[in-house]
Amino acid sequence: MSLDYYGYRKKFALLVPSTNTAVEVEYNKMKPEGVVLATRGCVIPAFKVTNEDEFVGMVKAIGDATAQGLRDALTCRPDHVIFGYSAETFWDGKERSDREFAKYNDIAKQEGHCQITFGAQAIMDALKCYPGVKRIGVVTPYMPVGDNMVVKFLGDIGYDVVRIAGHSSPGPVEIAHESFGKTRQLVKDVDGDDVDLILQAGTNLYFVELAAQLEKELGKPVLAINALTFWHALRSNGIPDKIYGFGSLLEEHTSIPQ
Repeated sequence: MSLDYYGYRKKFALLVPSTNTAVEVEYNKMKPEGVVLATRGCVIPAFKVTNEDEFVGMVKAIGDATAQGLRDALTCRPDHVIFGYSAETFWDGKERSDREFAKYNDIAKQEGHCQITFGAQAIMDALKCYPGVKRIGVVTPYMPVGDNMVVKFLGDIGYDVVRIAGHSSPGPVEIAHESFGKTRQLVKDVDGDDVDLILQAGTNLYFVELAAQLEKELGKPVLAINALTFWHALRSNGIPDKIYGFGSLLEEHTSIPQ
């Protein structure tokens, strides 16, 4: 158990790209009493992203900064580390994702005596909460090359991406500038009677509150990446609190399905 004065239940280190603002903001909206967040950055430049090569370069920079960022985060002696980014965690499919998760989880266990929540693995566990789901509509802030990686990963774990739409945001900082109106339109573009669930990727895209609204409007699960990674961290650490206002995952699912 954490000895942190305000984090008397758990202290989570939150590892984000240094350009990211949305994860910390949304996690603080969702966190229950007795949980504290120590946000640490994997330092990357404020890239300009106008084409797919620049997008791939941004993802590579995040990957290159991750091991040092994780070790920096471990210095606060957290109970758990949450990786607050998604593209790098499912890049090139499940096989690579599993290797990357194992690598960073081993660092956390050996050097920090804790474990991690990784975006891709959190997606797999969250989707188990919706056993009837097979066909997914996806929204992202990514360029098409990033969207293709989401499709590959979801295909590898047994899901069919019916449609996917991305903002093609012009840089990692600018992802957080996208309006709810534009993101709502992307959801409309990918939704349909042939879609069982909407999934959002891209952690600097504000979505947790909009997802909750859209679930009520569409009558189907709408999962925000920041809600599902925070859910995964809470449930992995024995915190079953039902948290309202951010969608069905946090409201209804108090444990990770086996």
